[in-house]
Amino acid sequence: MALEKNENYFELTDDSDRASAIEAQFNEDALEEARRRTAPETSPDFDGKHCIECGEKIPAARLKLGKIRCIDCQTLREQKTKFFGG
Repeated sequence: MALEKNENYFELTDDSDRASAIEAQFNEDALEEARRRTAPETSPDFDGKHCIECGEKIPAARLKLGKIRCIDCQTLREQKTKFFGG
């Protein structure tokens, strides 16, 4: 049963079909969010080796993951986002 995104699940008459449709949409949304979060970051200011925030050298393991900030700057950014909701 293929469903269009944002389909009105309450138009489905069978409770099992409705539950399956909602679960499938939830799973697809979670996968989309995971892909977005793990996608390599880009910035015109990134030189391929140094943090775009502080200029410190980024460890090779982080560079392989497509990160453009050092651990400290990324942690600070995440804390600000969590606190200020951005």
